[in-house]
Parts: sequence; C-alpha cells; structure tokens
Amino acid sequence: MPLKNTSNNDLEQPLILVVDDEKLMRLLLRRSLEDEGYRVAEASNGKEALAAYQQQKPDLVLLDAMMPVMDGFTCCQQLQALSGDAKTPVLMVTSLEGPEAVDRAFACGAADYITKPIHWAVLRQRVRRLLEASRAMENLRQLAVREQLLGAMSERIRQSLNLQEILKTTVNEVQQFLNADRVLIVRLNPDGSGVVVVESAAAEAKCTSKTAISYACFGKCYIDLYRKHRTGAIADTCSPRLIQCQAQELDRFGLEANLIVPILQEESLWGLLIASQSGKPRRWYNGEIELVERLATQVAIAIKQAKLYEQLKQANRELHRVASLDGLTGVANRRCFDEYLHREWRRMTREEKPLSLILFDIDYFKLYNDTYGHLAGDACLQKIAAAVGATVKRPADLVARYGGEEFVAILPDTEIAAAGYVAELIQAAVKALAIPHYRSSISDRVTLSIGVATTVPTGEVLPSMLVAAADQALYQAKAAGRDRICYSPSLYKTF
Repeated sequence: MPLKNTSNNDLEQPLILVVDDEKLMRLLLRRSLEDEGYRVAEASNGKEALAAYQQQKPDLVLLDAMMPVMDGFTCCQQLQALSGDAKTPVLMVTSLEGPEAVDRAFACGAADYITKPIHWAVLRQRVRRLLEASRAMENLRQLAVREQLLGAMSERIRQSLNLQEILKTTVNEVQQFLNADRVLIVRLNPDGSGVVVVESAAAEAKCTSKTAISYACFGKCYIDLYRKHRTGAIADTCSPRLIQCQAQELDRFGLEANLIVPILQEESLWGLLIASQSGKPRRWYNGEIELVERLATQVAIAIKQAKLYEQLKQANRELHRVASLDGLTGVANRRCFDEYLHREWRRMTREEKPLSLILFDIDYFKLYNDTYGHLAGDACLQKIAAAVGATVKRPADLVARYGGEEFVAILPDTEIAAAGYVAELIQAAVKALAIPHYRSSISDRVTLSIGVATTVPTGEVLPSMLVAAADQALYQAKAAGRDRICYSPSLYKTF
C-alpha cells in the first residue's frame, strides 16, 4: 500500500495522438476527446505522427487514412514497428467505405476503424473500448514479464550465494522493466543515513554509487511506516505535500518522481529499493509497485540467505580451528601438523625451496609432573607453547604439539642455518621463563632438547623422512646430555 502518492489527475489520463491534415477536423476531435477527460496531442501528417509518437508515447493513435507526405496506411505500419511488443492501438479514420479500404486498414495493423463523417457517440465508445482492451493486454504482458523476473530471481537466489551479484542483477532488471532513469538499493544506518550499495542508471543519469544519502528528515514516523511494509510512491516532487527536506534531498539528484520500497529483515529495516525518474513527473502504476515490492521481498530473502551462509562459514571456520588446535596449549595439534607439513611439502617441491623442522622435548618432564603435579605440568606446557608461539611468528610458520611433552615447528623456505637460529631463540625463550625444576639433573630450571632437520623436498622423498631426521637429531641431543641443539646435516646433504 503506498505511503504517499502525489500524482495528479493529468498524469493518469490516457494520451491520444490525433493525426489529420485538416486543422478543423483536429480541432473537433480534440474537443470531443478532451470533453471525455483524455489528454490530446496533434500531428498533421504521417511523418509528424511518427516523431510525436516516439517523443510522447501515446496510449492510442487516431489516424486519418488519406494525408499528404505520408498516408495513414504507411504510417500505421511504421507505428506498429515502433511500438514493439507493447502494441499501441490505432483507430483509423477514413472516408473510404469500400471493403478494400477496410481490409487495407486492418492489414497494416489498425485495431479498428471509423468512417467520416464521424458519429461522435460511436467514436467515444470505440476509443474507450480500445483503451480498455489495450490496458488489459498491457497488464497481461507486464504480468508475464513480472512473473518471469520473479522466477528468474528466485532461481538466482537458489543457485547463487553471491549477494552483490544478486543485488546488481536485480537493480538492472528493475531499471529495464520500469524504464526508470535510476534504480538503486540503499543500506540504511540506525541514524537514518544510508549508502548506495548497488545502482543501475540510464546513461544520462547522475551516478550516485557509494554516495551517502540522508533519510533522517523522514523522521521516526516514516521509518516506522517503512518498517510496516509501507511503500512510498512520489509522482511529482513539486507537490506541496512533500516534506521540505525530503524534496531538497530528491532535488539534489534532479529527481522528479520516486518509488521507495522497504527491504526488511524480520522486524528490522535493512534498507530501501528505490526507482527514480528525472526530467518529468511519473505516475507509478499498481503493477509496477507490486513488482518492486515482490522483488524487495526476494532481495530480503537473498540477504537473509547470505547472512546464514556467512554464519555457517564462520561456524565451519571455528569448528575447523577448534579441530586443528591442541585443547591444552592452544597451538596446532598433531592432525593439523600432519596436514600442514604435507601441504608445505608440496609447495616447497614446486618452488624448489628448503623446508626445516624443529622438534623439541621438555627435559625430564615426567619427573616434573611427579614432583609438582599434573596441574603444574599442564601449566608448564601452556607457558612453553605460548613462549614458542611468540618466537616462531612468521605467517607461514607453524608451531604444534607433537605429543606429550614434545613440540614441533615447521619453517617453510628456511635454510638449516636460519632454522638453527630459530632453535636458539626457542631455547632462550624457554629459559627466560625460569620455570623451576629441582628434579632435573642438568639444571634447576626447565630446559629443552632440540633436533633440527632441513631438506629441499622432491617427489622422490616422503615428508615422514624429514620428521624421522628431526627425531633422530632430537635423540642425539638427549644422548649428548640434553639442554642442547643437534642437527641432521647428512639429511640436508643427501636429499
């Protein structure tokens, strides 16, 4: 239901183009038609009629058959070509009564004919009947187009999750269907301001994309009405019934007519679907308003679907994140480590770059648990994981809990010397924690044994071989007295 319709009666009355080379006949026809409330335009020959038709788009053409320059029969044929699918009815006026003239009138596309001298009562009835029939046919045609548009949009919503693409296609199709100068979708903010998110405009229309638009002047009353599914139809911005600031906002873009349809998300006003006309007033017909309202409902469905899809993606990302993390320490778990190692192995193989692993173990951790308890042991693991995570922080690096008190770091695109430097930083970061460990035979603080291995991956070597090499280096560090770093240079050379 329209919120406001400032259309005037002149915009609603059918326009009839009278074409006759006799000035007196044009005058008589004009008076008769205007007495019935019709608007009238005139042309004195077929050539002028074609120009007037293209400029004014009349609802009916009253066409004399015999005229200079271009006769009515030729003109009628060309009018049919110009009118396209929306055929404009032509009522032929002729003084020829023979069957040949009648057949020729219908053959060239006339909807009906009337003979001279004109019987004015007959003329009135035929004009009314032709306009009613034409309006009914146009309503059917537009209904078919509307249903086609709605069906196509419903299909797009089912098949696409790209909200921006759906919105853009919607404004393009509405602009073409209404033949409006501009159709846009505005996202409203709580304060009543809004930003144009998509727009379709005629070539000569002023672009408003990404332009901030103020709707605060509508006040709470208007916003509440839009929230209640009310549509705003403005046929003429010069109407005295328009609020001043509303008229000023429309004038800023040179608009003469505006159709505003709310886009709702449950009880919330998400935004507005707006069709605009520049240059002259325009009456918004019920069929046009209904189409835009139904499309706004489809847009609301698309927005809700996009939100749900984004929430689902976020939930899946969170599930994947949780599934990839060690529950105690918050670093990557063993499963995540295995997946990431294989992924980086393939990448380094393609790029022919080195890949390093740092595998490290907390020295005498079982004794630590036995002495301080499992809660303290868990806290120790958490502190070490946090310290290592703060040390190994390049975007492509990964720190993971390998199992028990063992941790591992993956360092893509890292030579063995650089990996050794990172291992020293890890060792220093853990010592800086100064976690007491009085049962350790090598230090009164928690220490690490570290193994480092590096290779340039190839298709002939498995990632598990690099893990085994790092594990062997870690074993050597423990065997050599713990609290130290050992390397696997043989692996780096032979691979």
